[in-house]
Amino acid sequence: MRVTLVDNPKRGRATSASAGGLWPLGESVGLGCGVIFYKAMAGMGTLPEGVHGPGQLPRVFLDFALRSNAMFPALSGELREIAGMDIEWEETSLLFLMYDEGDETFARPLWERCPCGRDLTEWLTPEELAKAEPAVTREVRGALRFEGDNQVNPYKLADAYRVAARNLGATVLTHTEVTGLRIASGRVTAVETTDGPIACDVAVNAAGAWAPQVGRMAGLELPVHPVRGQILGTETLPNVLSACLSTTDCYLAQKGHGEVIIGSTTEEVGFNVGVTPEALKTLSAGAVRAVPFLADVQVKRAWSGLRPGSPDELPILGPVAGLGGYLNACGHFRTGIVTSPLTGLVLAELVAGDRPSVPVEPFLLARFMAADRAGTQGGRSTPVGRA
Repeated sequence: MRVTLVDNPKRGRATSASAGGLWPLGESVGLGCGVIFYKAMAGMGTLPEGVHGPGQLPRVFLDFALRSNAMFPALSGELREIAGMDIEWEETSLLFLMYDEGDETFARPLWERCPCGRDLTEWLTPEELAKAEPAVTREVRGALRFEGDNQVNPYKLADAYRVAARNLGATVLTHTEVTGLRIASGRVTAVETTDGPIACDVAVNAAGAWAPQVGRMAGLELPVHPVRGQILGTETLPNVLSACLSTTDCYLAQKGHGEVIIGSTTEEVGFNVGVTPEALKTLSAGAVRAVPFLADVQVKRAWSGLRPGSPDELPILGPVAGLGGYLNACGHFRTGIVTSPLTGLVLAELVAGDRPSVPVEPFLLARFMAADRAGTQGGRSTPVGRA
């Protein structure tokens, strides 16, 4: 197949909002940004009725994320060979720090009834945590470890994907914007760009937070919206952390070059990619609480990115009924990095007309249309919730 990537580097693309955490277990059970967002909502008294903890994603997504995550070791070698780039894949783990009784109450059922079973989780006492991570605060009740929740460098991963695609024969049109889709006889036949039209058999909408704009060009309404995440990066440090950390205040991940990434807020502020003193202060305080050593460390940079959020926090993948030559690959919210290998494989299989490696039915745009119909028939709105 001949592949063309139309790539317009918008400021605030989701990759820049990511620490590169490959946390299929952690994110699926509500850790990472999920538990930070839950604490913020609880503090403001804005939790929906009946919600008593961070939301957990359905098993079908956990299975998707685990399978995708398992592709990274081989993918890392493949990208090194084809693109000549190291994506800094590291076999670490994710530690959820328990500061108080509330944290322990949240963590214990995750440990006792984790969807993946006990094999990938470990309950650490304060003494065991201190031995494993000497830089972490002693003011904890312990930690819950998720094995297999690793990390990469998100920037290098995105660059390596792009370089590898080009080296395998893809055309990459940089600084080029999609301005329209040509549709004839119920299917997309060309993509219009600022550099002229590109005839195609299939167009894939992988525009992140801007996916709805592309969708409207085909008469589709995609329920994707930008969710800002603010992040801090420290100066280069010696080895401080061997695992990634998740707390109710922030998460921390030390990269291979020594920088510690501290994130992240979850804010619905449209396409505003600014940073705020309040958020940076909160993240800094959370980082120092988790790792006191960071109190005297310099912040090298602060930035934000826009995650492509969806109503149920699941990606929107695959075809749309009644429109040929069009596929979605958007709405990944905070799991776009970890699910990128399997998303790419499934979309390639759909383009080729092959049976996808995993069922796409749970991730089709049609799930929202069905929910809307059910809400209309019932006389009230029925939001799509997390199972």
